[in-house]
Amino acid sequence: MIQPIRPAIHNKNYNCSKSINFKNSDILQTNSNVDAGKSDLVQYLESKDKQEKQNQILLGSASLFLTAATLGVLFIRGKNVRSKVPKVKTENLAGFKSLKNDADIPTISTCKSINTKLREFLQNQIDFAKAKPEDIAHAGSPEDAKRLMLYGAPGSGKSFFAKVYAKSLDAEYKEIKYSDLNSEWTGEHLENIKNCFENIIATAQKDDKKKFVVVLNEIDSMVLPIERVARGDGGHSAFKVEERSVFLNYLDEVANKAPNVTIIGTTNVSPKNKGLDGAAMSRFKNIMEVSYPDKKCLYEAMNEHLSAMGEGKEFIDSNKDKLKEFAALMEKRGCSYRDLNNIANASKSYYLKDYVNDKNTKFSIEYLDKAQKSIEVTDGELAGVI
Repeated sequence: MIQPIRPAIHNKNYNCSKSINFKNSDILQTNSNVDAGKSDLVQYLESKDKQEKQNQILLGSASLFLTAATLGVLFIRGKNVRSKVPKVKTENLAGFKSLKNDADIPTISTCKSINTKLREFLQNQIDFAKAKPEDIAHAGSPEDAKRLMLYGAPGSGKSFFAKVYAKSLDAEYKEIKYSDLNSEWTGEHLENIKNCFENIIATAQKDDKKKFVVVLNEIDSMVLPIERVARGDGGHSAFKVEERSVFLNYLDEVANKAPNVTIIGTTNVSPKNKGLDGAAMSRFKNIMEVSYPDKKCLYEAMNEHLSAMGEGKEFIDSNKDKLKEFAALMEKRGCSYRDLNNIANASKSYYLKDYVNDKNTKFSIEYLDKAQKSIEVTDGELAGVI
């Protein structure tokens, strides 16, 4: 027979709360809502159940409060974090400048450190850009494709020769890197590209008689072959396809709305063998490789470096044969203009050290020889192109 839970009471004065030790039994003594007509156990269980319900309500309220507070903090924090991200100031990307008074940049007619093939290529573009409308009409209105592509190894002088082109046209010049347009926020990168080109168009339209040159460095970052992009990660692939589309559309926009703007793309990637996107290459019809400088170009470039010295011209005049031999050695090593600049600076540093100690010290070919032996030719020699 099933026995009742309540213990048997033989003594009317028996106190159940004293004979059975309940967990939290103090509730029995302090709860004023306990019904004296119910058993001690039932009163305890009901009281405990009521207390737990009250606790759940309190916990639920606290949880809702914390959730709301957390969401509020995240919202505010997220807003603050985004506001602190350094955004690209695209209004400054269209800020052109004149190279007219830049003594370090020659014109095509005064530039000596340029090979014949590249000189002819740039000269043809310059002559076309300078031609008057009536002359162009007389010649049958040939299409002026103001899209140039200069590709070649690092340090070969692509950006430098783009400046030579701009100065020869007396054009306003602006250089844009891919990193200038980049952003960690989805969609903001595309907005930067849009704003950049819109500003270029607006600037050029304000003075349609003036010529403008925009150099897009690292253009390969924006015009990867569509076949390569499609094989990438899904999200990234879709983004690059959209980026490519926006970029190509704005190339056409500039051509239609701002014909006084010439765009020059520079890249280390060869467009041969589908190294760059075909749709982009169809827009850049004038493509030229900028190769490593030959010994003649290296000789002229070295003379430019040395002529800035106090007795530089005197040294050049009395050491022409030795400087030509030095230039031939640099050509053999695959020396780029960047490498030559490093060697020239090193030779001047060696000379400065001796000149400080003895003002009678003269610059000599030994300083150049010491410099070229101490510096690795990074663009040709270490790259394994020779």
